[in-house]
Amino acid sequence: EDLASFSLLFPPPLQAALFSHQHHLGKMVVGSGVGLFVDHKKGEIPELKALLRDSSVDKDPKQKRLVMERVVGYMTLGIDMSPLFTEMTMATATRDLVQKKMAYLYLSNYASLQADLALLVINTLQKDARDEDPMVRGLALRCLCSLHVNNLLEYIVEPVIKGLGDASPYVRKSAVMCVLRLRELDSQVIVERRLVEKVYSMLKDKDQQVLANSIHVLLALQGERGMQMMLSRAMVVALLQRLRELNEWGQCLVLRVVSHYKPSDDQAMFEIMNYLDERLRHSNGAVVLAAIRVFLRMTLDSGAIHYHVLERVRAPLITLMTGGSPETAFILLKHILLLAQRAPGVFEEEYAAFFVRVSDPPHVMDLKVRVLVQLASPSNYTAVLRELSSLVTSYDTELSRLSVEAIGRIGVRVPSAASAALDHLERMLARGAPVVCEHAVAVSVNLVRRYPQQAGPLLVHLPRAFEVVESDKARAALVWMLGQFGEAVAEAPYLLEELVEEWGGEMDVTVRGELLTACVKVAMKRPSEMQATLGRLLKVAVEDSSDVDLHDRALYYYRLITADAARAKEVVEAGMEGAFVGHFDDEETDRHREALFEDFGSLSVVYGQPAENWMLQSEIDAWKRVTDPNIDHSGVNTNPPRAPSPP
Repeated sequence: EDLASFSLLFPPPLQAALFSHQHHLGKMVVGSGVGLFVDHKKGEIPELKALLRDSSVDKDPKQKRLVMERVVGYMTLGIDMSPLFTEMTMATATRDLVQKKMAYLYLSNYASLQADLALLVINTLQKDARDEDPMVRGLALRCLCSLHVNNLLEYIVEPVIKGLGDASPYVRKSAVMCVLRLRELDSQVIVERRLVEKVYSMLKDKDQQVLANSIHVLLALQGERGMQMMLSRAMVVALLQRLRELNEWGQCLVLRVVSHYKPSDDQAMFEIMNYLDERLRHSNGAVVLAAIRVFLRMTLDSGAIHYHVLERVRAPLITLMTGGSPETAFILLKHILLLAQRAPGVFEEEYAAFFVRVSDPPHVMDLKVRVLVQLASPSNYTAVLRELSSLVTSYDTELSRLSVEAIGRIGVRVPSAASAALDHLERMLARGAPVVCEHAVAVSVNLVRRYPQQAGPLLVHLPRAFEVVESDKARAALVWMLGQFGEAVAEAPYLLEELVEEWGGEMDVTVRGELLTACVKVAMKRPSEMQATLGRLLKVAVEDSSDVDLHDRALYYYRLITADAARAKEVVEAGMEGAFVGHFDDEETDRHREALFEDFGSLSVVYGQPAENWMLQSEIDAWKRVTDPNIDHSGVNTNPPRAPSPP
């Protein structure tokens, strides 16, 4: 993938940080001695045109560079420099590589706007593509394939094919990438000129960058079939032997190929994993994730070996996560969270590595708290709950909310931790801080639904909580608990009576619904104290037509109670018993996690969604599309190609 697609790895908070950093760099450039990004003045284009034509400037390479730097600088700022097209084309006639690079960059940008002069540009680049200097040939080939002009195909086919066999590795690696441009212009050329075979043969090239580019282009041309072409044992061994020569991007490409290879037996599998073990200690997170992907996919059906692999990759992941940048930590935490959901026991002993640090940005804190929830177990929940409880009083209200919710989820997930979690929530309610109380009340609902027999100490603080909470979600939770445990809270009828008086105000519809149900529940348990309150509420609710659902529900309760009070009590009590649950369904299904695990090491894990949920269908279909259907898995052309069309 190119750098543009790689940038998608970062979520919106990280993108904002990157843009801020980029803006800071821009200020540094503005203040540099070169003075490229100064205010553009009227009449400067004629001045630049005169300088580019000045023979004295041509004789001074440094001065000529400064002039061209100004042109490219204005171009990058979005200022129209197309009037200088002729002069910049003439500037390519130099032996100075720096000047050539800037001239080629300019031509690539403005060739489509100067249709009349485009042929002159192409002729110049074709001439440079035959230059004796390999750097010039490579640069000219890259620029030639970057042009967006009509009828470009007939001008670049021969230079590209010639470049594939060039003696210089720089030219060859550029030519390999230009094959993709040929496919974009006319895919039939790939078939007619047998370019898939040529690219496949370049997997044996001695230059490491040519090898990496060839793998990338072969996958882009042939998709899934291109992957199959490289999965023979001989090819996989050859790629692994050259792994250390490649840069990080090349290593990730090779490891991507190897991850699809199925060893013939356990001995071959262990040999590959032993060879790749050192990649787990690499300083680059992308290489480590690619190596882990190989280990996990190869041992997926091996049972105990797969679990041992998870234990083996634990240390490299934690080391990179704790010692890397926040961006790296975010991506690694996403993958650790996926593995922790798959096998919580693997990271259970390393829970302390995921404690939140003051220097962590908010998105990293969020993920660390989510990982701690997954790692909580009967052996470590005390320390985990203590750490989360310390974060509740944080100045960051979002972190406080996440910590309270995490305490509640741990209490639900780990039965032995329920009592401790309720104790922490009870202390939060006793503290009386409005924001903390709101979060604690909202979280307590699930705990008391799961463990109703342990709700007693928590109910003592409900009357005080009514005085401080303001959010609709927290008030609805309080009303639900009053209705469910009305017998245990002495003040329940009087608290509900106060809320009934507010019915005509700006009360949220959710709170109204819970209030109606809670009053009926308490009335069934304490009829003498609730009779008048319930009567007023039913009258108001039946007459209120602002919400049809509440109107119909109030009418149902009224008719049920007036028809048969004993039967009404049975119906209400049955509903109260149904509110308690033995377990809660997980937010993510096993099928969803397996889909993410299949895409381990990709953006799917970062987004938390399988590829089909965020990629365009055309991009997914491209992986299944085959440019040359005549190529089999061995890379041999099974059908003779058509004769090439005459130029």
